[in-house]
Amino acid sequence: MEAHKYDRFGYKDFVLDDDFRAWLNGTAPENDHLWEKWLLANPSHRPEIEKARKIVYALHFQGRPVPSYDIEQQWKRLESSIAAPDVRNPSVDQPRRIALRRVFRLLAAACVLVGAFFLVNRYLAYHHAPASAFVPVEHKAANGQQRKLVLPDGTRVTLNAGSSISYPEEFEEKIRKVSLSGEAFFDVTRNEKAPFVITTGEVVTKVLGTSFNIRAYPENKAVQVAVVEGKVKVNAKIGSEDQNACVFLSKSEMATFQKEAGELIVSIYDEKEQIGWKDGMLYFQKSDFHSTILKLERWYGVKFEVAPGVRMDTDWRFSGKFQDKPLDYILGVMSYPNRFSYKVNNSIVNLQ
Repeated sequence: MEAHKYDRFGYKDFVLDDDFRAWLNGTAPENDHLWEKWLLANPSHRPEIEKARKIVYALHFQGRPVPSYDIEQQWKRLESSIAAPDVRNPSVDQPRRIALRRVFRLLAAACVLVGAFFLVNRYLAYHHAPASAFVPVEHKAANGQQRKLVLPDGTRVTLNAGSSISYPEEFEEKIRKVSLSGEAFFDVTRNEKAPFVITTGEVVTKVLGTSFNIRAYPENKAVQVAVVEGKVKVNAKIGSEDQNACVFLSKSEMATFQKEAGELIVSIYDEKEQIGWKDGMLYFQKSDFHSTILKLERWYGVKFEVAPGVRMDTDWRFSGKFQDKPLDYILGVMSYPNRFSYKVNNSIVNLQ
């Protein structure tokens, strides 16, 4: 991405730019931070970016074209208006001027026709295409990485390592649906006419506009929703389809859904434990050996190989707060005093 070249871009230039389209479509995640940085430094370009975004997304919905007969009829009417003689301002070089005027009119008519075709096509696709036509967009944050995203409505999402999110290329008018696996922090753009709904297994979180964190890794025994600002509604299935628990959360409150017990509990949360990961803090609170290993694998993008001789007491629990610490440092704390030895070889960690 050559950031300087975008300073004078209009929306048409963005639509034609390969890097811009790759960013919108999620096919170049390595440039996400560069686009975020450029947008923050050039807020005046947001209107042009929004126009371009809508056009790029709309181009994916042209599976239902305008009938060719309608296009031909419209084109004939335009040709008729262009063919009308122009006798204003007669002069010696009148034929040349008339020719130029006809050229410009032709170009203008072509632009009008293309614009009308695009708008009608877009309208038909949005209002008549079946739900299956709205192909979801999916983004993933690999182990050892975090990703920042901007959704079609302007909502900002930070994905934690080992997480994925999916959503339609363009939200519906009355609801904004998102699916999450793993952990993410949401800063939702407020829209009272279109609630923002996140599905994570048996838990459904519904908001109008607020910021909150959801932790829902598949291997975890609980799903947690922690509210930073605003209000959040959390529903959880606790049995059959007609059995649901529902709670409303405010700032500094957290809902914990215990999967095995089928319980939905509201409590106050520790901000560093729940959202410290966004600022590079790795937090453990009475974590057992298996859970600790999984968390380290996600955070550092490594794979643990545990020798058969390594045994941890079933009562062993690990607690600590680590701010931007290397893996060697944490392994040293975990192994004290002489619980195991370890060796890090590229992305493989051997415990012996």
